[in-house]
Amino acid sequence: MRLTTEILNQLSLLAIQAAEQAGDYIRQFDRALLTTHFKEAGSSQSAQVVTDVDFACQDIILTILQPTCEQYDLALLSEEQVNEKQLSEDSTNLEAINLEAINLESTNQEGNKERCEENTNSHPRLTKDYFWCIDPLDGTLPFIEGGNGYAVSIALVAANGEPILAAVHQPTSNTTYHTMIATLGMTQGFKNKQPFNKLTESSTSGINTLKKVNNTFTFYSDRSFQFSEHYPLLIKQLTILAHELGYEKVVIKEQAGAVMNAISVIECAVMEKWNSQHNAACYIKLPKPQLGGGSLWDFSATACLATATDTWVSDIHGNPLDLNRHDSNYMNHQGVLYVSEQHLARRLITMCSTLK
Repeated sequence: MRLTTEILNQLSLLAIQAAEQAGDYIRQFDRALLTTHFKEAGSSQSAQVVTDVDFACQDIILTILQPTCEQYDLALLSEEQVNEKQLSEDSTNLEAINLEAINLESTNQEGNKERCEENTNSHPRLTKDYFWCIDPLDGTLPFIEGGNGYAVSIALVAANGEPILAAVHQPTSNTTYHTMIATLGMTQGFKNKQPFNKLTESSTSGINTLKKVNNTFTFYSDRSFQFSEHYPLLIKQLTILAHELGYEKVVIKEQAGAVMNAISVIECAVMEKWNSQHNAACYIKLPKPQLGGGSLWDFSATACLATATDTWVSDIHGNPLDLNRHDSNYMNHQGVLYVSEQHLARRLITMCSTLK
C-alpha cells in the first residue's frame, strides 16, 4: 500500500507524539526503581544491557503506532520486541554492570546468532511497503549512568530500505527532531518544530554536541570501539587528516549512544552551513565479522534526518545504508558513516578502506 504525502505527514505527527510521550516517561522515572537485564545481542556491553524503562517506553510507543499497522498495512520492528526473547538473569544492582567494561565480544558469536536473530528472514518488514523501525531508548548504558547521550528514536522505512520519516526525542534537554515531507516531495528536517534551515547558532547547540569552537574536528565513537585493533591507527589517521584540513583541535567523544552520536554530527553540519564556522564532525562504525555494529533501529531515524539536512550518511563504502537488510538486524556487514561535509566524507571513506 503506497502512502500519500498527506498520510505520511500524519504518521510523522503520530511518531512525534509517541517519541515525546516516551521521553516524558523517561524524565519522570524514579531511578531508585531502575531494574536492569542482560540480553543475547550484539557484541558489546551497550548492546547487551536493557532496563524496564526500555520496555515501558516501547509500550507507550506501540499504543500510539500499533493501530496504524492495520490501518495502513505497515510492519513494525522494535528493538525491545526482539529483546524480550533474549533476556537473561536480572541485575538490580547497578554496580554489577561494569560501566567501564572492556568490549564484550563473544567467542561464540556464530553460535549465538540463531538465538539472537530468530526468524529475521521472515519478518513482515520484508514483505510490506513500509515498516516502523523503533528504538524505545537508544543509549541505555548512558541512561543507566545518568548521562544524557540517549534518545527515543522512531522511523518509517520503505521496503527498499529508504528512511521516509523520523522522530527523535532527547529527554534531558526536552528536544525533538523530526522530518516532514514538503509539497514538492522534499523531506525537511526540524528541531523543536522549527525548520533546521532557520535555526540560530544558539538553537543548534545539541545536548551531545561539543560547544562550538572554531577549527575543531570532533570524532564521535561508540565506547566499545576503543578496544578495537583498528582504533589506534584510526585515531592517528583522523588526527593527521584533521590537521591537514586546517583543524587545530581534535576531540574524541565516546559517551553517547548511536542516535545522539549521529544527531551531534547533523547539528555540526547544520551549524557549519548556516553559520560558516570552521568545524567538522564524524561518526564512524567500521565493518566487523561479529554481530553488532548497531542495528536497523539505531540508524533509520537519524539517516532520514541526515538526508533532510544534507548531512552525509552512508555505509563505509559510500553506499546508502542497508536499512531493510534481509539476513540480519545488525549493521556490522558494511559499517556506518555520518560526516558533516561531503569532501571530508570522501576522504574518510578512502582512509577507512585501509582499516577494514
